[in-house]
Amino acid sequence: MLTGDQKKKQKAKYSVPAVDSAFRILRLLSRKKFSDSTVTEIANALELQPTTCFRILQQLKESSIVTFHEKSKRYRLGPYLVVLGERAKENSLDLALVLPYLEKISENTGLTSVIVSRVGKMKTTIVAKVEGGDFGVHVSVGRHFSIEAGAYGKCLLAYMPPEEQQDIFRELHESETFEDVSKIEQELPSVVEKGYATNYGESIEGIFGVAAPIFNVNHDVEMSICLFGMTARLKQDELEEIGSYLHSVSKEISRKIQGAEQF
Repeated sequence: MLTGDQKKKQKAKYSVPAVDSAFRILRLLSRKKFSDSTVTEIANALELQPTTCFRILQQLKESSIVTFHEKSKRYRLGPYLVVLGERAKENSLDLALVLPYLEKISENTGLTSVIVSRVGKMKTTIVAKVEGGDFGVHVSVGRHFSIEAGAYGKCLLAYMPPEEQQDIFRELHESETFEDVSKIEQELPSVVEKGYATNYGESIEGIFGVAAPIFNVNHDVEMSICLFGMTARLKQDELEEIGSYLHSVSKEISRKIQGAEQF
C-alpha cells in the first residue's frame, strides 16, 4: 500500500497543470456565487495568472464548454456540458441502477432523496435528486459540500480506508474547529455499525439528513444515498427508523451493482 507521501508524488507525476486548472474553473463556475464571472474574478478566486486563466477559458469557449457574454464580459457554463452530463448519466452503470430507487424512497417517505458522490479529495456533490412531495426540501444537483458535511459526508468518511481517513482529518483539523472535527471522528464507528449516518440540524439549521453507503464493484464507497427533510416534521429519534429503511435499500442497490442477486 502506498504511503501518503508516495501518493502525493504519484499524483504530481501525472499532473497536467492546464487540465487541472480547467477543471477548477468549471467547478468554480458551477457554484452559484461564481456562476456568472469575469476573467479577473475567476483568476482571483483560483489564484491563477489572468493570462493563463484567459487562455483556458478561450479553449473551453471554442468547445461550448463555457459561454462568454460580450457585453458583460462574463463567463458561464456552456450548453455542451448538458450533453456530456446526459451521456455520463446514460453510461454510468451505478447511477443507472440507483436512479429508480430515488423515486421509490421519496414516494414511500415523502422526503427528498439524493445521490451524493465524492469529488476529488475534500468535496462531495449531489449528482441526482428526487424531491419529496410532503416533507422534502429543495436541493440543487451539482451543489458542492465539504467532505465532512452532512450525513452523506459522515457516511463517505466512515467507509474510507483508515490511512485516507486519517489524512483527511489531519487537513480538517487545520481548517475547522477541533471540537467539531473530533465529534465527527467519534461518530464514524457507530455509522459503520448501524450502516447509516444521521444529521439533525447540525449542518443546516432546520434540516435533517439520513445517509447510507453505496458500494461499487470494488466494494468501495464513492457514493451515498441520502434523504432530506425538515426537523419540524420529525423528532430526532424518529430518524433511526428511516435509517434502517435506507440501509436496507442501500444494501439492495450495492448487491445489484456488484452483480449479486437482489434480496
